[in-house]
Amino acid sequence: MKTYANTTKEQSIVEIFSEMMDQIYYEGYTEDLIASDPIKFDWELKEFQALFSKKSK
Repeated sequence: MKTYANTTKEQSIVEIFSEMMDQIYYEGYTEDLIASDPIKFDWELKEFQALFSKKSK
């Protein structure tokens, strides 16, 4: 668990979000979403950031 925590500390929130979305949907989902609907990507990223910041408080 400590290894995972150390790894995530080094990653940006965008990288973590992209990896999670690719695991949930399919490999390359994030790139496809950015290419097809960048506004939706921005919205989903902001929602993820809001959830992430609430959990850390």
